[in-house]
Amino acid sequence: MNISTLWKHRLLFAALYFSEGAPIGFLWWALPAQLRLEGVPIEQITLLTSVLVLPWTLKFLWAPLIDVLTDARWTLKHWILSAQGLMAACLAPLLFVDISTAFAIVVAFLLLHAVAAATQDVAIDALAIRTVPSGERGRINGWMQAGMLLGRSLFGGVSLIILTRLDHKVVILCLMLAILSSAILLLQMRLAPQGTSRTEDRKERFTEFFSQLRSVATARSTRLGFVVALMAGAAFEGTGAVAGPFLVDRGFAAKSVGTFFGIHVIVAMMS
Repeated sequence: MNISTLWKHRLLFAALYFSEGAPIGFLWWALPAQLRLEGVPIEQITLLTSVLVLPWTLKFLWAPLIDVLTDARWTLKHWILSAQGLMAACLAPLLFVDISTAFAIVVAFLLLHAVAAATQDVAIDALAIRTVPSGERGRINGWMQAGMLLGRSLFGGVSLIILTRLDHKVVILCLMLAILSSAILLLQMRLAPQGTSRTEDRKERFTEFFSQLRSVATARSTRLGFVVALMAGAAFEGTGAVAGPFLVDRGFAAKSVGTFFGIHVIVAMMS
């Protein structure tokens, strides 16, 4: 892989993870704080964030299916582009409804958004493994994390400051564009053929997949690993989801909360 191709891969995966980190920052950091500033009960806010984290917690259940269903006709590029389109479409209702008065509808759309986002994450990682040389993967991962942190900073912190001056529709539109921003780079990327499109080959892969799934599901180490992962994830994401409302209840202004998420949290995550 020549230098030009390496830089294209670095920029592509940084952009893909920016598209992934932007909605996470807004929905898990900025939105809970903004809702609390608007007087939404903390019970509703924590219900929303707990629902949104479920697809990320359980994505291991359908992640292997992406490998099974990926072939010459439906590639990882198709998975990512479809997921991004669905993510952006599910945010569109936020342009027209008030979350506090149409809470159930918003939760349903954001849950579907989270499923698409988790699926996109799986497909992006699979794409990196399949297209990036093993010696370059560590550096690519650094670029991916940089893109993700930038997205979280802008839409998890800076967006809160912007919301004090501009209508929330501006932020939502910018978020939708951020999600779709990496599509141009992805469309220009040429991928090697990914498997075959023969029906019998897909059947064989499905048979092997369910056989391996049963084997993994019955293993004691799997159950222990799931408990540890669930507890660690709940602790990390739970803290992030309630940090904004907590600061609002302690009298911090939107600008201060936005600065906290946009700078301090990002620096801590980089440490």
